[in-house]
Amino acid sequence: MNKFSVFLKKIIKALDEFFFLAPILMIPGSIGNRLRRGYYRKRLKFMGRNVLLDVGIQILNPEFISIGDNTWVDKFVILLAGPPRKTRITYYKKNESYPGAEGELHIGANCHIAPHSLVSAHGGVWLGKNLTIASGSRVYSFSHHYKNLVDQSDPRLDYYFSSRAADEDQAMISSPIVMQDNTALGLNSVILPGVTIGIGSWIGAMSLVLKDIEPNVIAAGNPAVLLKKKD
Repeated sequence: MNKFSVFLKKIIKALDEFFFLAPILMIPGSIGNRLRRGYYRKRLKFMGRNVLLDVGIQILNPEFISIGDNTWVDKFVILLAGPPRKTRITYYKKNESYPGAEGELHIGANCHIAPHSLVSAHGGVWLGKNLTIASGSRVYSFSHHYKNLVDQSDPRLDYYFSSRAADEDQAMISSPIVMQDNTALGLNSVILPGVTIGIGSWIGAMSLVLKDIEPNVIAAGNPAVLLKKKD
């Protein structure tokens, strides 16, 4: 594809978003939801039945996103998907629990992604069934790191925490995140790359999840630690 074709494709996409998407993003109620579902039905990788797409949502690279039946993406949620660019130093950490591909965002059935949440799935995010990501929470499968994890002998310690810096000045970590069925992420909590939250486990409000959480427990804190088993 030549440069003119790429430019033309970008122009068409911008016009599509301006004339069709921008007006319907802010229409409330059932009419707005029907319009948003109609717009995204052909653009998402998969959309189930009775999906609710609320006011003000933002979706990057919808072709990498699947949303299951009866799931509610609430007001002003941001969903980011698609593989990141390969020109930065990137350390890829495998997550054995993750069944998807790089850049894929899978949201299962009967989920609620609450207002003002952000899910960054550039490294891959798999959300099971019957779970909630509470308001203001953040899920990051791809992030900056202060050092080069690909080459541990690299003495440089001044890699930049800015996506606008030159690519050679950025060091990244990419690792999928999995929230299994019946889990919960409390208000204003954060999950960082590579974490799996086991089936049935709940994370308390204002938590920072850095490591795997075993199934059927309550965990919370900064960093999140086991508080008790649910039984």
